[in-house]
Amino acid sequence: MKKRTIIVGALLAAAGIVTVGGLAASGGALNPEAGPLPEGVEVVTQQVYDDAYSKFEACMNEGGATLAAERVVGGVHEFSFLAEAEPVYDKCYVDFAPIDFRWQISKSYDSETFIKYRECLTDIGIQPGKDADTVLAQVEESDLDVRRCFEEDAANG
Repeated sequence: MKKRTIIVGALLAAAGIVTVGGLAASGGALNPEAGPLPEGVEVVTQQVYDDAYSKFEACMNEGGATLAAERVVGGVHEFSFLAEAEPVYDKCYVDFAPIDFRWQISKSYDSETFIKYRECLTDIGIQPGKDADTVLAQVEESDLDVRRCFEEDAANG
């Protein structure tokens, strides 16, 4: 499994709505090659991330696309938009992508996904690592059936 496809989030198309919330957006639109940070930005802080998101949102609005179902989960902005707005999203997201990618990586260890990974590793007798990269490697090396782990949690909840 590739790291960027299991880290956090998804891009879903359902009933003409696209939901974005994580690193696996658009089958990998977010990736380590997301691009360089803007000039003058060396570290992605909450303020840098929020400012970049505001610019992304303004770009979407200027292009006639409205973001919907906006929420912040674990410090990461999640949102939806109509599928017909995807060309606007593609244009606007280019500038936001490098900051979004780096921010989400920094928040991945505390994401719902990684919390569940750590719980599942513990359940099979593996002490989870102290960072996202270690946990991800442990999941891959353990042959943990991640889908089953999440399904069992949903069935019990």
